[in-house]
Amino acid sequence: MSGQRRHIAIDLGASSGRVMEVCISDGALAVRELHRFANAPVTAHRSGNVRLCWPFESMFEHILEGLRRAADDGEVDSIGIDSWAVDYALVDDEGELVRPIAAYRDARTHGPFARMREELGDATIYGATGIAFQPFNTLYQLAADAADPLHPLERAQHMLMLPDFVARRLCGSIACERTNASSTQMLDTNTRAWNRLLVAASGIPARIMPPLVDAGCSEPLGTLLPDIADETGLSTATPVIATATHDTAAAVVAAPIDPLHDLYVSSGTWSLVGAELPRAVVSDAARAANITNELGAFGTVRFLKNVAGLWLVQQCEAAFERDGRARSWEQLEELARGAEPLRSLVDPNDPVFFEPGDMPARIRAACVARGEPDPDTDAAVIRCALDSIALATAQAAREVATIASFDARRIVIVGGGSANALLNQLIADASGLVVEAGPVECTAIGNALMQYAALEGITSAATLRDIVRRASQLRRFEPDFRATSRMSAAAARLAR
Repeated sequence: MSGQRRHIAIDLGASSGRVMEVCISDGALAVRELHRFANAPVTAHRSGNVRLCWPFESMFEHILEGLRRAADDGEVDSIGIDSWAVDYALVDDEGELVRPIAAYRDARTHGPFARMREELGDATIYGATGIAFQPFNTLYQLAADAADPLHPLERAQHMLMLPDFVARRLCGSIACERTNASSTQMLDTNTRAWNRLLVAASGIPARIMPPLVDAGCSEPLGTLLPDIADETGLSTATPVIATATHDTAAAVVAAPIDPLHDLYVSSGTWSLVGAELPRAVVSDAARAANITNELGAFGTVRFLKNVAGLWLVQQCEAAFERDGRARSWEQLEELARGAEPLRSLVDPNDPVFFEPGDMPARIRAACVARGEPDPDTDAAVIRCALDSIALATAQAAREVATIASFDARRIVIVGGGSANALLNQLIADASGLVVEAGPVECTAIGNALMQYAALEGITSAATLRDIVRRASQLRRFEPDFRATSRMSAAAARLAR
C-alpha cells in the first residue's frame, strides 16, 4: 500500500448532508467534517404529478462549499459520493434536470405500485430482483413518471441515481453504480444488469437506463470539470471514484463485522437490519417477510429488512421545535430515560408515519386506536418511539437470521443512530444479543475506503474492516435478560 491518501466523501442523507475528509495512512484513519448542512424535501410547483421534491441546487451549492474547504488544505486523492437509495434525476443531453428530483415520500407512487404487482405478480418481480416491495422503489417512481401529464420521460435522455447525478455535475460521467442500482427493483439478481421485462412493463424507455459500473472499480468515473475545479480550487486532475454509492452499502463495507456471525444495523432515518451474504436469498419465505437483497461491495449481498428508524424521533423533534420546545438529541434521550418503559407501543412501519408532519399527534392517535395508553407528554412520546423502534429492529433481526439460516451471535450498530445509547441498549434487550455500536460516521468512512480500495487495488472488505477496527472504539451493550422477557411480552402485545 502507498503512503497517506486523502479522500473526500460526499455523504448525502435525507435529513442532512456532509462533506467529510478521510485520511488513510499506514492502516490508520483520520476523519474530519468539512461541511454539514440540513436537508429536507420541499413542495414542488408546476411539476406534473410530483408534489414533494429535493432542493438539489441548494444541496449542490453545499457540496461545492465542502469541496472549497477541502481545497484549503491542498490537493485530494479522490472524491466519492453516496446517498440514500431510490431517488433519481431525469436529465437531458446537456445534463440538466427536465423536472425537479422527486422525493421518495411523495404519495404519487401508490397507484403504479398496486398496478404493477397485480399485472406481473409478486413472485415474478421478487424472483427477478430479490428486492422488497416498497411503494417508493425507483421502479414505481418511474412508472408514475410514465403516467405524468408533463411526459418527463419523453424529454429525458438519462436516468441517473442521485449520487450519479452529482458525479455527472462534477466530472461529466453518465453511469450508475451497482449497489445503488440494485435498490431500484429493476436490476436482475442473476445477471446484475437491468431487467428488460421490468423496464418495459413500467413504461420506461430503455434508452434512458445508464450503463452500470461496480463500486471500487479502478477506472475513475472522470476528473473534475474545469468550471468545478475553478470554483472549488481543486485540480482538474482530481478523480471522481465510483464508491459504494448506496449509503447503506458504504456503511456496511466499513462496519466492523464478522460476516459469518454478526448482524448489522445501519441506524439513522431508517434502520437497515441485515446480514452480509455471498448470494441472494429469493425464497418464498424471504418474499413473504419482505426482505431485500441489495448488492454490497465486492460482489456481496446485503440481505436486510427496512425498519422505520429515527425518522419518528426526527419528526417529533421538529414538531417540538415548532411548538417552542426545542431540544437536542441528547436531551431527548435523557427525557426518554425518565419515562415509563414499554407503556405505549406502535408499529413504526405503519404507513401513517411515513409522510412528514405532526408525528407526536400521529403517535398518540395510533396508540389510542390500538388501545394503548395515550403517551400524553413529550417524554412518553419519545419513549414510545424508541421502544417501538427497538422491538421492530429485534424482530427484523430474528427474521433475517431465521430465513437466511444465519448463525447470529452479535449485532453491530453503525451510523448516526449508534450514538443513541438508550436505543442501543433497548435493541440488545429486545434481541437478547450483545450489541456493539460505532463508528457514527461509518457511511462516510465506507465511502472513502472504497475510494482507497479503487486506488490501491484492494478487492476484499476484510482488509478495509481491519482498518476500521484498529481506528475505532466500539461501545458494548450487554442484554439485560430480565428486560428481554419484558420486551418479549411487549412484542407479543404489539403483534395482536
